[in-house]
Amino acid sequence: MFIPVEAAYITAMQADVTLWQYAYQRRILLISPTNLVPAMKIVSDMWHRDNINRNAIAIAERAGKLYDKLVGFVENFERAGTQLDKASEAWREARKQLSSGRGNLISQAEKMRELHIKYTKKMPEGLIEEGEEENPMSDDR
Repeated sequence: MFIPVEAAYITAMQADVTLWQYAYQRRILLISPTNLVPAMKIVSDMWHRDNINRNAIAIAERAGKLYDKLVGFVENFERAGTQLDKASEAWREARKQLSSGRGNLISQAEKMRELHIKYTKKMPEGLIEEGEEENPMSDDR
């Protein structure tokens, strides 16, 4: 409560030394012209600190959400890596069947071609050579 006359403020405080305490207990501040600016500065600083505290709380909450999302991403990233490893292994196994070992698919297909089957496309040379390297003198028919 602002008391605009300094003399009235001083007289009231001298007349009842418990007045300020009484008002304060009821959440009322008695303010005179002398202490108005400092009181307003204190209130402004308190509001500023309150905003900083609210921002700090919001930042902490957002950081927690960010961390949780990061953990979820890392889990998915690791799972994707595991699946890529499995897919890569499956590809290597299929590639072995295609062009490695006795009776691989490439060498079998080339032997059929050599028997003058009708075809319109030619197997890539690199695969033919790879299939023949694995199966140099095999005559699996």
